[in-house]
Amino acid sequence: MKKSRYFRMTVILAPLLLLVLSSPFAMGAELSPGTVITKENADLVSDLVPEAVLKRLKTGEYIIKIGQLSPASLASVYSKTFYEASEANKGKYKLDKRGGIVDESGKRPTLGPGYPFPDLDTSDPEAGAKIMWNYAASEFQTLAQEVMFLLKTFKGYTVDVSVIARGARVSNDFRPGKVKAEGITYKELSIYLSPADIFGTVNLTWRYQDPGKWDSIWAYVPSLRRVRRVSAANRSDTVGATDYMMDDVNGYAGKVEFFDWKLLKTGEMLLTYIPDSADSSSVTFPKKGEAIPRRGKKAFMQPRFKTTWGYQEEPRTHAAWWPTNVIWVKRPVFIVEGKSRDPYYSVGTQQLIIDRETYRIHMKLGWDRAGTYWRTQVMTQGYYMSPDGLTTAPAAEISCLIDEKQNRASTSDRTDAEVTPTIFNIDIDPQLFSISNFVNYGK
Repeated sequence: MKKSRYFRMTVILAPLLLLVLSSPFAMGAELSPGTVITKENADLVSDLVPEAVLKRLKTGEYIIKIGQLSPASLASVYSKTFYEASEANKGKYKLDKRGGIVDESGKRPTLGPGYPFPDLDTSDPEAGAKIMWNYAASEFQTLAQEVMFLLKTFKGYTVDVSVIARGARVSNDFRPGKVKAEGITYKELSIYLSPADIFGTVNLTWRYQDPGKWDSIWAYVPSLRRVRRVSAANRSDTVGATDYMMDDVNGYAGKVEFFDWKLLKTGEMLLTYIPDSADSSSVTFPKKGEAIPRRGKKAFMQPRFKTTWGYQEEPRTHAAWWPTNVIWVKRPVFIVEGKSRDPYYSVGTQQLIIDRETYRIHMKLGWDRAGTYWRTQVMTQGYYMSPDGLTTAPAAEISCLIDEKQNRASTSDRTDAEVTPTIFNIDIDPQLFSISNFVNYGK
C-alpha cells in the first residue's frame, strides 16, 4: 500500500519534534528552578535581561542560575502595619509641578508610613514619579540603621581597590508616630575606614523636605584637617577609586524631585536574589532578623551570606565581578526612566528596573550625557522581618556595577564576613548628625 505524503512527512518530523521538546531550549520547562543559563543557551533569556547582561552571557563572562521564590508573590512581604498604613494613604497625596509630594492643601507634609500611592495607575502621566515615591516609602520603613559595606574594584582578576565604609542614617519621613521633622527627610553620616588614602574621610548629608531645596552635604577630609561644604551634584562623583556613586546606594539614593521620571513600560524580567543557602535554588521571604537588644529594644540584624564572585572561582571562567552563586527569578517589573535636572550630574539618562510588587530596584542602566551606554548595576534585594513582626527592612545586600565603556567593574557586599552586618531600628543619638558634632571631626 502506498503511503500518503502526509504520512511520510509525519514519520520524518516526529523524531525531530521529540528532539525539540526534550531539548534544554524547549519552551515551557526551560526556565525551571535549577536551570543554568550559559553562552550555549543564552537566547532563552534574551527578552528577560538587559542587553548588556545578555551580551556578556553570550561571551561566557556571565552565568545565571534560575531559582524560585517562596512565596511566589511578594505582594505581602512587608509587615501588616505597613500595608494597613498604605491603604489609609489612598487619595491622601498628590504631586506638585516639581514631582514633589504634597497633601490636599498643597503643602509638603512629614510623610507617614506606607506607600503614598498604593492605588497606582500605570496610565497616569505621573506614574514614574509616583513609583519612585513608593520606592522611597519601602526604603525608609526602619527608624534608623547602621550599615557597613565592602567595595572592591578589579584589574583583571586582581582586587585593585578595596574600600570599607560605615554609615548611619535616621529618617523622619515614612516612620510611625509623631515626628518633629524640622523640614528634613533624613540625615546620614558615613565614614571611610579603608584604603589609607581616604581613611578618616567623613560625609554628612541632610536631605530636606522642601522640593526645591538641594541637599546639604559636608565633608571632613583628613589631609586638609577641615570641614568643607560640597555641592549636592557630588552625589554623582565616584566613591574613591571605585565605580560607585553615592546615588547608587540601593539602586537610587538621589532626591526624587530633582529628576524627571517616566514609566516606560511594565513587563517581566529576571531579577536576582541571595538563595536560602549557597547550593540552593530557592529563597524564602521575609527572612527573620536576629534581635540585637544591646543596640536598641527593636534593633535586629541582617543575616550573613557567603557570595562567590568570579575572581574567587577555580578555574576562573567568569568575569571577576560577577556573583556566581545567586539565583535569578522571573518577576513582574516597572521600567522607569530618570533624567537629572542638574546639568552637572554625570549620568544623562537612567533606567531603573523595579519589582512591581515591592517597589525595590534590582537593576540600573545608565547612559552618559552624550547618549552613549555607560554603566550597568545589578543587585539583590532581601526582606528582613523584625522579631516582633512589626517592621520589615528591605535591603540591597550585594551588587556589581560595570563600566561598560572601560570594561571594568566594582562590587558591593553588605553580607561579607569582613564587615559588620547591617543593623536596623537601632537606638541612635540625633546629635550624631548635628553640624556642631560634625565640625568636631575637623578639630
